[in-house]
Amino acid sequence: MYQYEDLFGLVFDNLKRIVFPEEWLAIDIEMSKQELFTIMMIDRFGEITMSQLSEHMNFPMSTATGIIDRLVKKGYLQRGRNESDRRIVVIALSDKGRAFMQHIRTIVSEYIRKAYDALDEEERQYLFKIFNKISAAFQQIKADNDKDKDEKNLVRKIEIE
Repeated sequence: MYQYEDLFGLVFDNLKRIVFPEEWLAIDIEMSKQELFTIMMIDRFGEITMSQLSEHMNFPMSTATGIIDRLVKKGYLQRGRNESDRRIVVIALSDKGRAFMQHIRTIVSEYIRKAYDALDEEERQYLFKIFNKISAAFQQIKADNDKDKDEKNLVRKIEIE
């Protein structure tokens, strides 16, 4: 039976092949991972406000603003106004950003297809179950960390005698 150390070794030894395939090298040169994940997040939602982006990416607003500024300057994103409330600035992909994301989807789809095809139907079902369990565990870790952070940031009353 596999032990924790076996899984750690397996993930560590293969992480570069899974997360950093050769096709990603050119992307890494042009943008940071924060910028890449930001573009992917905006692609997923279509358009997003700065506060939504900051919350979803778990960045302070100042960090999110800097990332957006750089991506607008590089031509991947565009700022616009919310149709129902013109005071709200929304961020969306530009034509260059949409083309970039299509390229990313092509690369990722190829890797996912290869992994999917390597599994039989029962293994695919187990993979989805396992992935969902791992995702839930990571979400619980984040929730626990957020709770700890909130508890540390509470205002404490000190009685003065």
